Amino acid sequence: KHKQIKLNKVLITGALGQNGRILSSIFLRKKFKVYGFIKKNKKNKLKNVNYILENLKNKKKILKHLNKIKPNIIIHLASINKTYSERSNKDNYHNNYFLNLKITKNLVDAINHINLKPKFIFAGSSLMFNNFRKKIVSEKDTFKSNDYYSKYKIDAYKYIKKHSKNNFFSTTVILFNHDSKHRDKSFLIPKIIKSFRDKNTKFIRKIYDLNISGDFSHAEDICLGIYKISILSKNIDKIILSSGRRFYLNSLIKFLEKKFILKINKNYSFNKKNFKVIGSNNMAKKLINYKPKKTLIDVCKEILNVHK
Repeated sequence: KHKQIKLNKVLITGALGQNGRILSSIFLRKKFKVYGFIKKNKKNKLKNVNYILENLKNKKKILKHLNKIKPNIIIHLASINKTYSERSNKDNYHNNYFLNLKITKNLVDAINHINLKPKFIFAGSSLMFNNFRKKIVSEKDTFKSNDYYSKYKIDAYKYIKKHSKNNFFSTTVILFNHDSKHRDKSFLIPKIIKSFRDKNTKFIRKIYDLNISGDFSHAEDICLGIYKISILSKNIDKIILSSGRRFYLNSLIKFLEKKFILKINKNYSFNKKNFKVIGSNNMAKKLINYKPKKTLIDVCKEILNVHK
C-alpha cells in the first residue's frame, strides 16, 4: 500500500456542482478545511465549507486566494459542459473550449507563480477517448477529440502535465458516467425520471428505442475514489474511475415502469450499435482498492426518495 500524505486543506473548483458537493462532504468528514470556488451564489451551500465567489478567468484573483489559503490539495472540477447536441454547436465549441482551457491554465500558472506544491487533481472525461472501435479502454489508450469538451479535456491534460512536471504532483482522473440526486436536471438520467413523472411516454419510447448502454456509476463511489487518489503520495499521471461494467438504460426504464405502473410500448426495432465504451478500472483497484458499491438503480431510488 502507498503512503498517504499528511494534509489538512483542500480547494475545490466548481464546489456547488454534483461532484463538488459530494467531495466537500467527504473532505469535511475527514476533518479537512474545505474551500470552494463558485461562480454563482446558490442556496444549496454546505455548512463549514468556505465558499469563494470568484471568476476564475482572473488570474490575479486566483493568485490572491491561493496565497491566502495555501491548499495541500486542489481539485479542479469547474468547467462548462453542455448536452450532446449543444456540444456539437460551432459557437459552443469555440467559446466554451477557450474559456474552459483559460481557467485551467490560470490555475496551473498561479500555482507555479507562487511556487505552491499541492496535489493537483484534474477531472478528465471518458469523452477524451472517443474510440468507438474498442469496447473497453484503459489508461494506455490514446486520446482523440470529437467536440469542444473532449478537446478541452485533452489539451488541459497536456498543459497540466507539461507545467506541473518537477513542480507539483498532478493527476488527471478520467471519469465515466456518474449520477446522483445532485445531478443537474438537464442530463439524461434525471430527464428519464422526470419523463415517467410527467407520463411523457413519447420521450421514454425514444430513449428505449436508442438502446443506450455504457459505463454508469454512482457519483458517491466516483468521488470517494477521487478523494483516495488525492491523498496518495504516489504521483499518477492519469487514472480511470469507472464501474467497469456495461449497463443498459433500458434496464432502468423497465425498473421505472414498475415503479410508476406505466407501460411503455416496445414493439419496434432496437438500434443495436448505440453503445459507449467501458472503462477498465484495474489501475484504480490496484492503487486505491477501488470497489464501486452502488448502481444506477440506486441513483434512481435516491432521486425518487428526494422528490416524494
